Amino acid sequence: MEESSNGELIFIPWPVMGHVQIVEFANLIVHRQTTISPGTRKLSVTVLLMKLPDYVDTVSGSFMDKLTNDHSPGVSFFHLPPTEAAPEWSSKTRGYFIHNLVLSQRSNVAEFIRSSNAVSVVVDMLCTPMIDVAEEFNLPSYVFFTSPASFLGAMLHFQVLHDEKNQDVCELKNSGSDLQIPSLANPFPPEALPLVLVEKELWLDRFLHYARDYRRAKGIIINTFAELESFALDSFSQDSAYGPSMTSPIFAVGPILNRTPSSDSRSSEIIQWLDEQPPRSVVLVCFGSQGSLHADQVKELAHGLELSGHRFLWALRRQSPNEKLAVFPSEYFSHAEVLPDGFLDRTSGIGKVVGWVPQLDVLSHESVGGFVSHCGWNSVLESVWCGVPIATWPLHAEQQMNAFQVARDLGLGVEIALSYHERCKEGEMVKRFEVERQIRELMDGESEARKRMKKMSEKSRICVMEGGSSYNQLGRLITKFLLN
Repeated sequence: MEESSNGELIFIPWPVMGHVQIVEFANLIVHRQTTISPGTRKLSVTVLLMKLPDYVDTVSGSFMDKLTNDHSPGVSFFHLPPTEAAPEWSSKTRGYFIHNLVLSQRSNVAEFIRSSNAVSVVVDMLCTPMIDVAEEFNLPSYVFFTSPASFLGAMLHFQVLHDEKNQDVCELKNSGSDLQIPSLANPFPPEALPLVLVEKELWLDRFLHYARDYRRAKGIIINTFAELESFALDSFSQDSAYGPSMTSPIFAVGPILNRTPSSDSRSSEIIQWLDEQPPRSVVLVCFGSQGSLHADQVKELAHGLELSGHRFLWALRRQSPNEKLAVFPSEYFSHAEVLPDGFLDRTSGIGKVVGWVPQLDVLSHESVGGFVSHCGWNSVLESVWCGVPIATWPLHAEQQMNAFQVARDLGLGVEIALSYHERCKEGEMVKRFEVERQIRELMDGESEARKRMKKMSEKSRICVMEGGSSYNQLGRLITKFLLN
């Protein structure tokens, strides 16, 4: 039989570091497809890249450049022509800026697809306006969901409440009792609802539309695995949970981790310092590439770390000024300018403060025994993979819901904070004694959270092996791509 012609998958990522797992997913597809149907149609992947201006984010752009130099045969990259950023884009949040950048690229994406051999388009969970572009060419679209299944369920549930039950979901934050969300095992405290669900402008202008678009996709690919989010994934098979129009099949193919080798010169110095520390003695404190705390909260966290007496590695980043909300955090010229007087001298024997860490390498190190985390989903998955329990400290996006699931639904860590937001008011500050208490609990070598995390870590590695749940889901998805 004559070999079928080749097909091209077009991937469209959200252009920040926390969403680059879509590139790792592309590598997985081209590696795996030969075991699905050898000798038949072959799939290649082209990743369309949008680059943020350096004045918005210096991290993501350089990281994307690195990605393009380290990928599998069968995966290629195309840099979309830059579009001129309107001054209004910078007037609100970082997400608002990037959303407008995505909208401005629709004609460039259409031009690329027109000259391609595309069979399907895979869009990031925040790039769903590109589904309209794919439909112009009668191409099926899939959503790559970089957040957990529990948050997908929350978005779809809130969209049903808004569209079908005429409910003002933004008022749920004022509810006098905990909320029942179909994708979460336990009732959820309304004060911890992520702003993207209950802040009117964010919800009505963007996230409500994303949720509607998910229902138009031919499939939703989630970076999670069945053993971690069994409750949330099971909820999608219950017709009453998300309304009759939820027909998009779900593919849980994670954990997909960012394995791009670090080329930062500081990486070897950090690993060398960790080599000198006892096993499971170090607390990693890291709030991600987009996370930061205001100066007073930094000082309170520093006092809490010092009081705990535990060794620590702290990735400390400067918060952008209030008047420049669209600008990502940057590095301090000197950490001494924000830390308490004498802190660096007093902790020089047990602590190290840096501006950046190779997070997966650090979590993999035997000296690391706990992780104070913003609970970005990639960080949660990396911590699970490495078996390191988490102390939750969410900042933005869906992280409050992730923190709830980690600490209360799954019991994989402890709560430093649950309803904290990045730009909280002074009265909502996490106090040093709470930081101290929770870090001591986090680092307890015999805690139930540590034991549960160890078991979940083992499951995370089994699920991607041949015959595992995510391995099988990926095979099912590639077969669907090939049939397209």
